Amino acid sequence: MRRALVVGLAAVLALGLFFRHQIGNGFTLLLGDRHDAVIELAILEHWVNVLAGRSAWDRTDYFFPVPGTLGYNDGYLLFGLLQAGFRAAGADPFLGGELVNATMRLIGFLGTYALGRRAFGLDWGWALLGAVLFTISNNLFIRGNHAQLFSVGLVSVVGLLLHGMLAALLQRRWGAMLLWGAGFALGFAAVLMTGFYMAWYCAWFGGTLFLAWLLVAGPPARRRLWEAIRAGAWPLAGLALLAVAAEIPFLLLYLPKAAETGMHPWADVLKHVPSLLDIIHVGEANWLWGWLVRALNGAFRPSFPFWSELMTGMPPLLLLVFAAALVWLWRGGGEAPPARVALLRALAIAVLVTWALTLQVGGVTGWSLVYRFVPGAKAARVVARYQIFLTLPVVVLAMAVLSAEARRLPRLAVAALCTLLLAEQLNGHAPLFLDRPLEAGRLAAVPPPPPACQAFYVSAARRESRFGEEVDNPYNHNTEAMLVAAVRHLPTINGISTFNPPLWPEANPGDADYLPQVRAYAAHWGVTGLCALDLQRFTWSEAD
Repeated sequence: MRRALVVGLAAVLALGLFFRHQIGNGFTLLLGDRHDAVIELAILEHWVNVLAGRSAWDRTDYFFPVPGTLGYNDGYLLFGLLQAGFRAAGADPFLGGELVNATMRLIGFLGTYALGRRAFGLDWGWALLGAVLFTISNNLFIRGNHAQLFSVGLVSVVGLLLHGMLAALLQRRWGAMLLWGAGFALGFAAVLMTGFYMAWYCAWFGGTLFLAWLLVAGPPARRRLWEAIRAGAWPLAGLALLAVAAEIPFLLLYLPKAAETGMHPWADVLKHVPSLLDIIHVGEANWLWGWLVRALNGAFRPSFPFWSELMTGMPPLLLLVFAAALVWLWRGGGEAPPARVALLRALAIAVLVTWALTLQVGGVTGWSLVYRFVPGAKAARVVARYQIFLTLPVVVLAMAVLSAEARRLPRLAVAALCTLLLAEQLNGHAPLFLDRPLEAGRLAAVPPPPPACQAFYVSAARRESRFGEEVDNPYNHNTEAMLVAAVRHLPTINGISTFNPPLWPEANPGDADYLPQVRAYAAHWGVTGLCALDLQRFTWSEAD
């Protein structure tokens, strides 16, 4: 009971630390901005409408009436189910979205703690430290304006389910294997429909991890696995069928959109491939290492933007402990059981190999091979986000060596090390650019539409910008239209996403070619009953 209380208290403190700014401002300034964050909220509200029976699961209220429009972006399925719960409890869309983020962090904390204990045999204190480090991780904190990245909290849960299935398989406990395996198959399918980046990273890393394990496990372990697979062929076949069936909605939704859009061109991907410096790029406002980042950027890339997508690195001290884990495993892994050492070695190899492939030197990168030959890689544009995923295995390996060897160090040194590992995850800058009272007020100011209105477009967009966001761009009116459509249950032809449908009106309201583009889109897709929403005066009118 004492241990459970300590774990619970640590979870509360970790969440409070990660969301300290929002707690301090009364949840008036939230993670994200009026662009990507509002797109995410519109999709979360889409799932609220689906559960209420107002919308088809695969067709959003934006890009009306194009079929399968959910497939132009991440699906946010699990986020949306949580949003529905928070909305039913009385939260507005904006507060609900931030509570979803906090829930994802809590899930990640609990999953990481359980994974460390069950799969890697960590002492409970080190498993707890690993869970805290993962939860307050610097790279997600400074990249928290992209809410889909919070799905990294589901990675440890997927790993825990897979471990349970494999452990039951090796022990030939077929009932337990079916339960764990069904949880894994359904869980992975749900993650795929929630955030593609982290789901694809799971598959990519998991495949590499399995190959690495085959390399290091030794003939007896490989033989044991093969014999267990043969003995459990029928239950495994049933799990395979369940996995295929669970993936069908994802495939039906996204494969046609992938063929339609062609996914991301290589030139766009290459711009987001990290360099060697980005391994430790923790941001110039990091409490312990900001001075080092400023010095390195000033010396080697003085024009490097402060707020770059490449800012996903890990703190140096954590990386040093990770390096110590590699040396420890190379030397045999101390007194750890051979099976655990083999798993940790495979984990280390998978981290090193996949991480090395993401890096570029002088414009040359192994990711070009991944992009060309690995299915799904072309859909992941920002390669640097893989470092956010790698935080989990890096933390696990760091905690493994400390769990095994820290007792040899003086207690004061261990306490100082733990304190510094926590402190280096803290950053003085958070991407809080979503003004909840302002945006909620604008949403409430939209009057009911005319009775004849069956769909709308934005005829005039807002001109003000609190945080310096550009207003003369396609995001300004499209994202607000998306949220109005989802919350007011009136579809819009506007919208903006990772990819956009054919004949999408790409001009801005007020541009000479905007209305002709709106008319062309409406004619092509057979839109009738179209009306116009003025987001400056908050008035409706008939379409021009």
